[in-house]
Amino acid sequence: MKLLRRLVVLLPALTLISACLPGTLVADPVYPLPSSHAAVRDGLDYLRSQQDADGSIGGYADSAWACIAIAAAGENPSDWNNGGASLVEYLKQGPPEPFDEFNMGTFLSRMVLAAVAAGEDPSAFGEWSGSHGGVDIIDGDYVGALKSLHNGTQFLQDLTGDPDSAATLNDDFWAVRALIAAGESPGSSLIQSSVDFIIENQEPDGGWTWGTKEHSFYAPDSTDVDNTSAAIVALSLGERRDSDAVRSGIAYLRDHQHGSGGFESVWMGVNVQSSAWAVFAIVASGGTPVDARWTPVDANPIDSLLSSQEEDGSFGGAVWPTADTIIALTGFDTAAGGDVGVSHVGIAARITSLGWLLPAAMALGIALLMLLTIRYVRRWRVR
Repeated sequence: MKLLRRLVVLLPALTLISACLPGTLVADPVYPLPSSHAAVRDGLDYLRSQQDADGSIGGYADSAWACIAIAAAGENPSDWNNGGASLVEYLKQGPPEPFDEFNMGTFLSRMVLAAVAAGEDPSAFGEWSGSHGGVDIIDGDYVGALKSLHNGTQFLQDLTGDPDSAATLNDDFWAVRALIAAGESPGSSLIQSSVDFIIENQEPDGGWTWGTKEHSFYAPDSTDVDNTSAAIVALSLGERRDSDAVRSGIAYLRDHQHGSGGFESVWMGVNVQSSAWAVFAIVASGGTPVDARWTPVDANPIDSLLSSQEEDGSFGGAVWPTADTIIALTGFDTAAGGDVGVSHVGIAARITSLGWLLPAAMALGIALLMLLTIRYVRRWRVR
């Protein structure tokens, strides 16, 4: 009986040790993953292998996503170069000609998020000036250009008078996310009018598509995981996390989760990028992607992402999905540029981004618990 009582005393210590050890001793993986995790490091190695001498990683858009992912993994994108300009210097030069962005709202939002992630001022991100679709960018002021698209209700794709320009939604999703990252108050009239517009255009099934019913490309039953996830992030950041719209959107995501833990898109079935974006939404809405709620069979979204990594370290075989997956795995809050967590997961990601600190703390804890265990064992032998 004495032995049994002592085993009961030791059980919490042994449990803590097992939780800190690598492998599959605990049911759920630690989330967010530390920047030292092999999958994150391999993903970064892939991105580094894709960097050119001019600083770019893939195209101009891919380079912005890579910039966010590098910051998510606790590294400084200004230090990334391949013998020439850094990644940040490349982005500051402005987009190459011809300027072929389809949607100015999403382009400007992406630039704001990349600048914030790099620790730069998104209203003076380089000195590039240009004009496209009736939108002027002056001396790298991507914030001012983005705000100029807002008409009091929503963000317009462009200012050319095209009747379709007022009928998109994805620019609203990303503009809310970017401007809050840049310091816009979530309670401002600009943000609140935009989230109202997003809610008004939620479909009956709880999801969102990229355009409203007024858009010429709109089709019934055209909702998808990608845009639904982006909408949930925008609403959660815009102080609507507890709204019926977010709850319905989360239910939509659960309905489109595969038994593998991943998420399906209307174009490609289960894929890396849709799964990563779904993780963004889960985290932003206050959830954790490794709990039972998001484990339909025996795998969760993080399991699905980890299992999809290819031999070269990439996810999805390309820069953009690899960047998105690194962001998702690390729990990096892209909407706040990594500075402010939108949930306990976002805060934890700031801690794990220190790299060495978490392993050191774990090692110290394990050592102390092992000493305690040895002490009890010695007592048993003496008695």
